[in-house]
Amino acid sequence: MSVPAADRLLVVDDNEMNRDLLARRLRHEAVTVSNGLEALGLLRAERFDLVLLDITMPEVDGYEVLRRMREDEALRHVPVVMVSAIDETESVVRCLELGADDYLVKPFNPLVLRARVEASLARKLLRDREQTHARMLERELEIGRQIQAGFLPEQLPQPAGWHLDSRFVPARQVGGDFYDAFMLPDGRLCLVV
Repeated sequence: MSVPAADRLLVVDDNEMNRDLLARRLRHEAVTVSNGLEALGLLRAERFDLVLLDITMPEVDGYEVLRRMREDEALRHVPVVMVSAIDETESVVRCLELGADDYLVKPFNPLVLRARVEASLARKLLRDREQTHARMLERELEIGRQIQAGFLPEQLPQPAGWHLDSRFVPARQVGGDFYDAFMLPDGRLCLVV
């Protein structure tokens, strides 16, 4: 059994002191960057389990980083906790509507920060496990489809005066139906459903 990789966090804030403070308060490997463009590039190049994202930054702000992450299939499910000095309801609502998992106001309580990060990581772990389970089920269903297709005839006999055709479409992923058609030794056609 393989050991799961340690959680990797990306801390995005244009203030070096804030980046350092956030990274030191966490019990996980943390990579820090100073702007949204750098964050998006790093997110596309490396695996991260959670992003701590400031809103007010030069070039690309936190709102835009969050919007781009949620539009990108590869980044859509990475949890994002906004950490901002903006303490306005409109900002909180906007971030949550854009897909943020949580919102912390600076200055933050270190215990609350850790609790929210751990809760977001726990939800991500649960989602990752669900996705792994769903992929395994899909793989098993595909094997079932292949086995079932192997039971069905590749070609149907075409005796004189007859035209036989078939179509098999299960109601769900795999069906329990079976059919066959073959010629008996005495020349009669046998249909099995």
